[in-house]
Parts: sequence; C-alpha cells; structure tokens
Amino acid sequence: MSYQQQYQQPYPAPRIYSNVSQPFKGGFHPLYIWSIACVVLTYGYIFLFFISSNYLRNVPNEKLSGLPFMYLWIPFALTIANTVIAVTYGRKIDRRYLLGAVLIIKYSLIPYFVAGGLLIAIFFLLIFTPVVIMIFVSPPIIMVLSVIGWFTLLESAPLMTVYLIRAAREGALKGRTARKTAEIVFCVFACIMQMFFCLDVLAAVICCFKEKRHIKITICVLAAPVVIFGVTMGIIIGRDLITKAIVMKNAGG
Repeated sequence: MSYQQQYQQPYPAPRIYSNVSQPFKGGFHPLYIWSIACVVLTYGYIFLFFISSNYLRNVPNEKLSGLPFMYLWIPFALTIANTVIAVTYGRKIDRRYLLGAVLIIKYSLIPYFVAGGLLIAIFFLLIFTPVVIMIFVSPPIIMVLSVIGWFTLLESAPLMTVYLIRAAREGALKGRTARKTAEIVFCVFACIMQMFFCLDVLAAVICCFKEKRHIKITICVLAAPVVIFGVTMGIIIGRDLITKAIVMKNAGG
C-alpha cells in the first residue's frame, strides 16, 4: 500500500452512542415470568396475611404468632431480588425486555396502590372522628401502610434504573434535538422519579413513547381509570334518576 493510499482510507467517525439499530425480535422473555411472579407475590402476601391472622385467631398458637407479619417482608425481599437480577443480568438482557418487565410490574400494581392510597386516606380521616382511640391507632397504621407501599414501589426500580442507564448509553432516549446532555438529564430525573408514587409510572410512560413500544397498552392503562370513573358516575346518576322517577310516579298515582 502506497503512502497516498494509506491516508486515503476512511477513518470511522467517533460515535457518542452505541449501536441502537441492533436487531430486536421481541416476543416473550423469561424475565417476564419473574415480573408476573412479583405481581402475584405482591397481591398474594395480602391474602396470606389475612388468612394466617384468621387462622391464629381461631386456633391460637404462640409459635406461629409472628407468621402474619413475616409476609409483610415480601415487598422488601422482592426489591432485593430485583436488585440482584438487575446488577447480575442487566447488561446481558436487551433493554427493551427490561422495559417490558418493568411495565408488567408497574401497570399491574396500579390497583394495589389505588387501594392502598384509599386506605391511608380513610385512616387519616378517622383521626378527626369523635372516636378517641383512632387518634392513637390511625397514625401507626398509616406509617406501616406507607412503608410497605414504598418498598412495593421499589420492586421495579432496579430494573428501571438499569434500563434507563442502558437506554441513555444507546441513544434511545434522545429527543428531537438529539443532545446527549438532555438525555442524561432525563435519565437522572427518571431514576429519581422511581422513588415517588405516580411519578415512577409517568417516567415509564415517557420511555414507552420514546422507545415507540407498548404504546397501545399504555394508552389503555391510562384510559382505564377515566372509563371506570365515567361508568361508575353514569351508574350512580342513572340510579338516582330512576329512583326519582319511581318516587314521582308513585306520588302522582
């Protein structure tokens, strides 16, 4: 090779992002099974708590007296397990599978957090009732429910954090400006949002639209509360109208 030919060879331009055009077949991934198991265990420990409590109430047993409270540690154990999975296998799994696993947990647990929020609101209102004992009982219950709910929130946080880091490195989160700084800022804020109720779901929704994946199911999940509220209000209003019509008919007859 001559001197002139040597310096005519094109040099590869430096890339800020890693390869984002890698083939992605999609489909089912074994990680989804674990995500479904997390959801089942999260809902299941509530039933196990009440079943074991009722059993000990009917059949007292000092050796098993602490069994119901052991089930309350399941969200904490799942958070630790997901942290281990994220650290161990996070780099080996395609980031889009990580996002899918996160969505299974977050979207499936929306009724769980809605019910938990209503319980906390009810116990908070009971503090202001004339029943004096609720002033002392409600605050501890609210604290316990809040702690359990927060650890449940963190179940998907490790997987989501690994996804955000990988997506930022691969350039999957860049917007129209395609600036690396904006992508890093969004990644940092999205990781912080994983520690707050509702904001963690908002971050996942934004990632879905940036990835252009799971958009239909995201829209369905977001629209479901509105539809349920509309149907519920329609039933209540319709029931009142029917009751008033019957009363007026009987009064006129």
